[in-house]
Amino acid sequence: MVQDEAAEGRDTGRLVPIIIDDSRPPLGFRQFQAIDLSGWKVRGNAAALNLVHEAIVAKAGTGELGHAPKPPSERRSYWGSGIAAAGIIAMAVASLLYWPTFGSTAANGGALRVRLGEFQTLSPTVPRPVMDTLREELLTALGTDAIIIASAEQPKAEPRPAFAVKASVRRSQDSLRFSVHLINEKTGVTVWSETLERSAEPLDLVPRQVAVGVSQVLRCGLTGAAHYGKPLADKTLSLYLSYCTERWGATLGKEGSSSGGIGLTRRLTEAEPDFAPGWSALAWHALRASTGNSLVDAKTMKAEALDAAQRALKLDPDNSQAYEVLAGLQPPFAHRMSEKFHVKSVSVRDSDCACEYLNYAFFLAQVGRYAAALDALNLAYEMVPQGASINATRAWALFGTGRPDEARRVSAQVLEIWPRNAPLHQILVNSAFWTRRYDGALKLLTDPKAPFSEQERYAMKLALHAANGAASQQDARAALIALPAKAEGSELMVIPALAALGANAEALTLTARLVEKEGPWALYMLFEPPMAEARRTPEFAQLAQRFGLIQYWRESGRSPDFCKEAAPPTLCGRL
Repeated sequence: MVQDEAAEGRDTGRLVPIIIDDSRPPLGFRQFQAIDLSGWKVRGNAAALNLVHEAIVAKAGTGELGHAPKPPSERRSYWGSGIAAAGIIAMAVASLLYWPTFGSTAANGGALRVRLGEFQTLSPTVPRPVMDTLREELLTALGTDAIIIASAEQPKAEPRPAFAVKASVRRSQDSLRFSVHLINEKTGVTVWSETLERSAEPLDLVPRQVAVGVSQVLRCGLTGAAHYGKPLADKTLSLYLSYCTERWGATLGKEGSSSGGIGLTRRLTEAEPDFAPGWSALAWHALRASTGNSLVDAKTMKAEALDAAQRALKLDPDNSQAYEVLAGLQPPFAHRMSEKFHVKSVSVRDSDCACEYLNYAFFLAQVGRYAAALDALNLAYEMVPQGASINATRAWALFGTGRPDEARRVSAQVLEIWPRNAPLHQILVNSAFWTRRYDGALKLLTDPKAPFSEQERYAMKLALHAANGAASQQDARAALIALPAKAEGSELMVIPALAALGANAEALTLTARLVEKEGPWALYMLFEPPMAEARRTPEFAQLAQRFGLIQYWRESGRSPDFCKEAAPPTLCGRL
């Protein structure tokens, strides 16, 4: 209702948009310049209030917004007969208050309500606080969603919750086994059930980890249902929640399967052909299956992904996941075409997972725009503050843009819930070469529980000591160059270490091999801080030309961050 009233004001030329916090406007209102009252503390006056006054006067009278203001005596005369203008202001403020729920919930008449029901401990050796923590963490995780309203109790008045979550836990030797169920309150049907098994130690972290995984699946499934323009059958919702389980399997402690996900989402689109999220889910799985799977034909999978994404957009032009898939389907190193679809994905309705912002950040990093990547990651964080991958990537971008103290705070927050997060441990070791603070990285490499192979520990310790002047650089370089053959995926650690030791040619050669093997995403390695000297070499310019970066920088007019340095490489003068 609020958005309808705001739309009426917009369409009749009487809307005065006002910003009262950092919420984003709904679709249909983002093109209007708004008056910023976010810093006003209600008491006293604010310069922006004069702008509000003048805007109301202009809208209530014959003037146009932006014309010279009337004298004070004339302004006051409008207030006597300007009740409608005050109403417009109220609508503008109300619409800003409700912005997070628009677009995605309008079809279903408002937010989707979820009740957290019975949470039981089925083993006497499991302390009751385990389930209390799970309930509280779920409330917190779902509380950042723009659509879901979660409550711990059955409300006494309408509207009643659409769904209920129930959970139980029992001890199984050295593990805790959680069973979680989502029930349609209207039909009584259990539309989703999942069993998660976690090590019982450390006991205080287990329910928090389970809550993050469960909340991601619930957000995925229920947001998809809310985006549909009509009630979704229990069977269809159950299929869609199964897709969400596949997608977030790693967070749930399970192995996902792209081939299994394709079969699942094909059945989903057959069951509900008009359900756009089902088609974008199929597109996502098909794109994922087109790489690194020898059992399927990549060309066929990409064709299916394209068809499914286009079907999703025909049904729902605001489907951000479909635009993400289209970005991923572009030819390698066609950076401008990829960016076109990434920009579109963050310009339409936000997803449940902020994935469009995360993927756009990855793209920005691979074309050397780390500062813009950090902006995208901060938006993702606002939507999903508990996302492990979002926060680990934020920490990396903060290190990369010269903000190590913030990066360490973000890292500490991730490790508080996920103490064995492998990508973040890798980032923390790499960051030592950027900040020249080696003690923390050496301590991590010494920790037997840290997720490093013995070969990685040896080579990286030697490199850190060499960077600090306490070991032979020649020996360290030899150990680093030999490491990828012994430890798969170690290139992400080796490349910045080699560059930090002055082995620029070797670092660039290894980066080129990684890009050729894994694809354009690995281009971000060229722009990490230790590569600063390598970027001044002819070899770097040749790689930038070969992988389409120079063409992108020239045609887009968006230079990489290193061209904004006080003494940029000579390459920048030719862009």
